[in-house]
Amino acid sequence: MRYQVYLKRRGRWRRLLRYVGQAGVPYVLEVGELDTSRSPVAAALEFEETPPEALVLPRMAGEEFDWYVMFADALGVRRLVLPPLPALDEVAAIYDKAVGHGVEVNWIYGMPPMTRILDVEQVARVVRPTAARIVYDPVKARGTKEIYRTIVALSGYMREIYLSNRRGERGPRLPPFDPIGRINYVEVLQALYLIQWDGWATIRQAPQFFGELDLQLRIGAEVLETARSVGVSKKVQKRVAEIFNELMT
Repeated sequence: MRYQVYLKRRGRWRRLLRYVGQAGVPYVLEVGELDTSRSPVAAALEFEETPPEALVLPRMAGEEFDWYVMFADALGVRRLVLPPLPALDEVAAIYDKAVGHGVEVNWIYGMPPMTRILDVEQVARVVRPTAARIVYDPVKARGTKEIYRTIVALSGYMREIYLSNRRGERGPRLPPFDPIGRINYVEVLQALYLIQWDGWATIRQAPQFFGELDLQLRIGAEVLETARSVGVSKKVQKRVAEIFNELMT
């Protein structure tokens, strides 16, 4: 499991990028809608900092996607994250375009039409297993059991998981290990370690909390080191076993 940080290209994002550089971790960048009438190479020249590990894109049609692929290529980025398209043939078309350019596409899970575990499995079955790679955001889950069920059932397709917290249904994204958050990420990381998941754990928090970035990364590293040296709690082992049993039956 590797850590990275989520940034949005707006406001003071370049200042926030300094925190990422000081922490020495990669980042993903949500670019929003760019001016596709310009040359993608010229647009890429505006990014003088270290290029991101991945780009998060808006939902788009095929022709727009070509422009963003060339933009990513100019930045040296080989992974794109975007909302799924409404139909399977559109998902397949985007996937084929990306493969042709040597780019990996990851879909944001929980957005139509990939809102359920069965939806992801259908894409894997009908299109191709590598076309069903997803990014999972637990803060949108309806409860702890849904989080466990998703990460266990979709661990083979899950390329990235967002680590952020909230007090309730709304409000800013808190740091993942904030004690007032409703998600226990110590247990979530233990569960991921237990099922031997290997992907990107992305710290995604509101800008006002970036001063805590080093602390959050240290806590995350300590959780995984404790799991390696001491083991996973019996509570987490029991929950994961229950989900496996449910999926098998």
